[in-house]
Amino acid sequence: MNYVERYLHGEVEQVWRELQSLEASIRNEPYYSQAQEVATETMRRVRRNCERIISRLRTLGYVFGTFPDGTRRSYRGVPLTLPSDSMRADRDELESEAGSLPLSLTAFWQEVGAVDLVGMHPAWPDGLDPLVVDPPEGALSGLYEEEEGFFVGLAPDDLHKDNTSGGDPYGLLLPNPSADFLFMYERHDLLFVPYLRLAILRWGGFPGLEGRGIQFEPLESLTAELEIF
Repeated sequence: MNYVERYLHGEVEQVWRELQSLEASIRNEPYYSQAQEVATETMRRVRRNCERIISRLRTLGYVFGTFPDGTRRSYRGVPLTLPSDSMRADRDELESEAGSLPLSLTAFWQEVGAVDLVGMHPAWPDGLDPLVVDPPEGALSGLYEEEEGFFVGLAPDDLHKDNTSGGDPYGLLLPNPSADFLFMYERHDLLFVPYLRLAILRWGGFPGLEGRGIQFEPLESLTAELEIF
C-alpha cells in the first residue's frame, strides 16, 4: 500500500513520521502527490473535529471572543474562519516572500482556514491555552527575518490568550519544504500535526490542561467520537 492507502487504513502517526523523515525530498515524485493527499485528508478531519468541538463549546455556554477575565478582545474573532480566495492569495504572498511552506501548513489553510478558540466560561479556570492557528494574513503581519530564515507567528502564546503579557508567539521558520514543521515556542516541543492531535484529540481544544492535575468535567464530552488524524 502507498502512503495514502496506509493513512486511510489507520496508520496515521506512522505515515506522518515517514513523510517527515523524507525532509526536502518530499517534493519529488512519487512522494509529493501522495503527501499532498495525506495532508489534505488530515486537515479535512481536523476541520470536522474543530466544528464538533466548537458546537459542543457553544452548547456548554462557552463565550468566544472574550478573555477569561471577561474583557472583550480588541477584534471580534470567530472560532472558525473558512478558507477563502483572499486567504489563498495571502498564502501565496507569504510563500513568495519567505520561501516554501511545509505541506501540513499549506493543507491547514486550504482545508481548515483558521481556528481561534480563545474565550471564557465563568466556571472554568484560566491557563487553558486554547487552540489558535492564525490565517495567512496574520502570518504575514508577523513575518520577520532571522539569521536562519524568516520567523512566522501562527498563534499568541498561552499568556496572551489570557490577556496578560507573555512571550513570543507560537510559529515556525521558513523556508521549510518538509511535510511538517516544529511548532516553535509552544511548550510541548512538537511538530504541528502531533500538536494538533494533542490539542484536539487529547484535550478537546485546550492543551493547557496537560500537567495541571485538575478535573475538567467537560473534557469527555469535548473529545467524544472525534476522528483520528
